[in-house]
This record gives sequence, structure tokens and C-alpha cells, in this order.
Amino acid sequence: MILLLVAPDAVSGKTGSGNNGGSDGSIGADVATPGRPGGGGPPSGEGSGGGGEASGGASGGSGGSGASDGGSGGGGLVPAAIRNAPTQNGLFRCDADFSSFACPDAPDAAPAPPAGGGAAPLPDPAVLAEAARQEVPIRVPRPHTSPDGVPQVTGLKTWYWMDEAEWTPATARAELPGIWAEVTATPTKAVWTPGDGAAAVSCRGPSRPHPGISGATTDCGHTYTDVGSPTVRVAVTYEVTWRSSTGRSGVQAPIVLTTSLPLTVEQRQVVTN
Repeated sequence: MILLLVAPDAVSGKTGSGNNGGSDGSIGADVATPGRPGGGGPPSGEGSGGGGEASGGASGGSGGSGASDGGSGGGGLVPAAIRNAPTQNGLFRCDADFSSFACPDAPDAAPAPPAGGGAAPLPDPAVLAEAARQEVPIRVPRPHTSPDGVPQVTGLKTWYWMDEAEWTPATARAELPGIWAEVTATPTKAVWTPGDGAAAVSCRGPSRPHPGISGATTDCGHTYTDVGSPTVRVAVTYEVTWRSSTGRSGVQAPIVLTTSLPLTVEQRQVVTN
């Protein structure tokens, strides 16, 4: 849609015939066909010119002597620069000097540069933090059991644990001129699914291996009752925070990584005398 601003007194007088203005000098009104420019008047000093059709507007021709700028055929309602401009998609183009028209289909103009030629505003550090998150070099620590590397035994608790040396935070930074954002992912818990149909076991931290002494206990383990070859699945949760050179900081959604550990469970042998 193109909007045309018309002065209040521009619509008075006898209605013309559309493509030609009224012979008595009145304005000729016309229902316009979008995109068809009208003909201008003679270059100078001659009679009336032809009134052009204007998109969404009205035009006419006035009698009498022609104007020195190429005739008064346009009636003055549509500037010659617009009336004679090339069209695009059946509508007048939206150029800088078409200030009398609204062109809603035109793309938004780029933001004006800061006054005085200063530097452009810095990007949102939260956006940089999201980019840094994609680069955090984390991988799930290796899972272990106690006893480790040998078959588990029915009726005895299997301890679950992870290598503490691998249970460490990881960081990554995204940087642009004048600003940076850094993300830190810290492992906080591991959820172990025993693989025999029993409920998952949630353990804070990496837990620990069996110390090899009698009476030791752990909250991070499971007692298997049936022989078989279950696969333990482990999901490690990383809490994610970020900070930036602007002083802003925040919390992102956790990252969860998973791994698995195949086991063999054997029947405990009972020795009798």
C-alpha cells in the first residue's frame, strides 16, 4: 500500500476526465492504476499537460501556461520525481526523496551510526556466551565399579564411581573486539542405571572406589541378585555458568552427557565344611 499526502485545497474544483485535467484549470481526479506514470507537460511556455495516473492517489491537469520545470500536467499532487520513476512490483519505488509516500514493503533501514562517528555498540554478551557453550571441551568421565575389571557377585554391593581426576570443570571463551564471554561447565552429579531393572541411583560428585577395608560403605552402588550381563548406563550432569568482560554473568541450562559400562554378574560361591 502507498499513502499519498494531499493538501486540503487540492481536491476542490470540477472533476476532470482522468488522463487529462479540466480545461478550466481545475484539478482532475482519477482512480489510479498502480505503477503507470502519467505524461508530463511540455518543457516550457505551452498549454496544459496531461495528468498522469498515480498509485492510490489523484492527479489532474491545469490549463493555462506551462510551468518552467516541464509543465503543470501532473497537477502538483504527485512530484515528477515520483510520477516518472520506474516501478517495482507494480508500485512506485520507495526512494529517499519519496517522502510523501509510505512503503511498508521496503526492508527496515540499517541503524544509523552513532553521532560523532563513535564505535558501534557492543553485542549482547549473553549471545557470545551461547556461542562459547558450543565449544566447551567436556566429555563424561570413565565409569568404574568396585571390584573393578572383574565379574560382580550376587548378594554383594557393587560400588559405582568415576575417576576424580576427570571430574573437573571445563571452560571456553567467545571473543569479539572489545568484548568476551566465558562459559564454565562443572560436573555435579552422576545418575547410574544398574541395567537389571532396578531404580537408578543418583550420586553427588564422582563417588569413590572401595578402600579395601572391612566395613566400608557407600551410597553410590547397587546389589545385584541375579546372574547375567547387565549394562550400566551413566548420565553426568554439568551445571553451566557464564561471565563476561562487561561484568554481566548468568546461568545456562545444564549439559547432560551419558556413557555406559557392561558388567558380568556371577553367582556367589558358598564354601561349606
